[in-house]
Amino acid sequence: MTNLKETYSHKRANEILEVVMNYARLEFQNKIEISEKDDVFDAISAGVNMLGEELESSTISLKEKEHLLKEIHHRVKNNLQIISSLLNLQSENAGDEKFLAMIRESKNRIMSMALIHEMLYVTKDLSQINVHNYITKLCNSVYQSFYTKDCSIMFEYDIDESLFFEIDNMIPVGLIVNEIISNSLKYAFPDKKGVISVSFSKNNDKYILTAHDNGVGIPENFDHKTSKSLGMQLIHMLSEQLDGELLVDSKKGAKYKLCF
Repeated sequence: MTNLKETYSHKRANEILEVVMNYARLEFQNKIEISEKDDVFDAISAGVNMLGEELESSTISLKEKEHLLKEIHHRVKNNLQIISSLLNLQSENAGDEKFLAMIRESKNRIMSMALIHEMLYVTKDLSQINVHNYITKLCNSVYQSFYTKDCSIMFEYDIDESLFFEIDNMIPVGLIVNEIISNSLKYAFPDKKGVISVSFSKNNDKYILTAHDNGVGIPENFDHKTSKSLGMQLIHMLSEQLDGELLVDSKKGAKYKLCF
């Protein structure tokens, strides 16, 4: 008699455990059968079945929210690209080089944000963006906007591929990288030949972003802290937004180091 009770208990416990494991895999089609014994196993089974129904309902709701968020990112990206296209149309009717440069810089800033929304649209985790993938795509996109047939500028990357950022941090980082790379492409290489190195790592609780070109360097009388350049002002403003410390060095080319 005892053996029969033990076999029954073991069987019911396994049934409950199997269904709970299914729930952990987000599989809710199976439920535990309730016997007519009205014992403790029936009480646990009823509770597990109710839990499964609640989890299934929550999961469906979460998937709907994720789909909505993906759609929002997709639409934001499309709207930013429309703005970029309008700037393109405007530039076709302009002959002033300074005006054309302003449009190109505005387009690159818009693109740096659109790229984030594009990556969030295709990613499985809407809260995380891979830093390595984003920065390499961003640098390539900025380079293409400056590219001419006589251009021969190489990029070197040393970016920790395990680092992920949320959108609130990725946007200022992306804009900072955009401004630094744009400055290098505009001013560092008069002969349009050189190397730009970008590194990104984490040391204890600090993130370290470094961008370094081997170009002509920054003029001696240039003070990056008081510069009226919109690009430099953006770099400093966004560095402060990240609670970061920015160091600029011009011993061998231009080197920007941001710790935050």
